[in-house]
Amino acid sequence: MKKIAEGVINIEGERDLIRDRNSKALLSINHEGLKAYKIKRIQQKKIIEYENDINTLKTELVEIKNTLELLVNKIT
Repeated sequence: MKKIAEGVINIEGERDLIRDRNSKALLSINHEGLKAYKIKRIQQKKIIEYENDINTLKTELVEIKNTLELLVNKIT
């Protein structure tokens, strides 16, 4: 293992990982990977939001349909 900064150890054979000397935690220094992860997480949140919106619309359409059926039955 090669020292690269105070309190941090480079892990042999791993260019994107380092180890904190104090906590012994493995840390990623792959900034592009982090950026891609954050973009993907935002996209997943948007998809969940869209799914919730679609389900709400479906529920509202069913309620509208039921109300219309009640109105039509009262008229006829």
